[in-house]
Amino acid sequence: MANMPQNTNVLPGRATLHSLKTASSINPDGNEPGLVFREMAHLGKLNLRAKTSAGKAVKLVTGCTFPPNANRFTQAGERRVIWLGPDEFLIICEPGKEEALLGTLDVELQSLHYSATNITDALTAFQLKGPACRQVLSKGCAIDLHPKYFDTGDCAQTLLSNTAITLLVISDDEFLVLCRTSFAYYLSKWLLDAALEYGVIFKN
Repeated sequence: MANMPQNTNVLPGRATLHSLKTASSINPDGNEPGLVFREMAHLGKLNLRAKTSAGKAVKLVTGCTFPPNANRFTQAGERRVIWLGPDEFLIICEPGKEEALLGTLDVELQSLHYSATNITDALTAFQLKGPACRQVLSKGCAIDLHPKYFDTGDCAQTLLSNTAITLLVISDDEFLVLCRTSFAYYLSKWLLDAALEYGVIFKN
């Protein structure tokens, strides 16, 4: 397990990285920082195990269709449905809405074989923005991050500096990274170090 700083218990209602101060380093070239990242605190996260027959109910509840292909995600407003496997999906929703969403899913899916679990506190989400996103991520990620092969709407479960993550391409210069909460502090420090040559800001 990754090391966590001492005396930083994650209490209910607090963001995972509540004790980590805002940090920055200038771009040596004098340009804007190549990476700006932050924790997307308290995002609701549900794990759904279901066949594609659940797609109509999921669309009704979340507004999102099931991803059309493997390693893709769909989006409606602040909600996303992310493909994790042939019968496994991650649903992301607005902070504080996960329990209501779970309850509605249970009602709509009751006639089907499924499993829906609230895993909000198990995962931490990072938003990464900036022209150097792909370069920074490529320092610790083995998959090909070139836009030709990993473009908007794509997602992948992979490793980032030995940390298991789910990586989403929101736009050409914006990514969403989800990792286990116990690795969030380590990953934030890694990102600060990996982006040093491009200039970086961590907002908290």
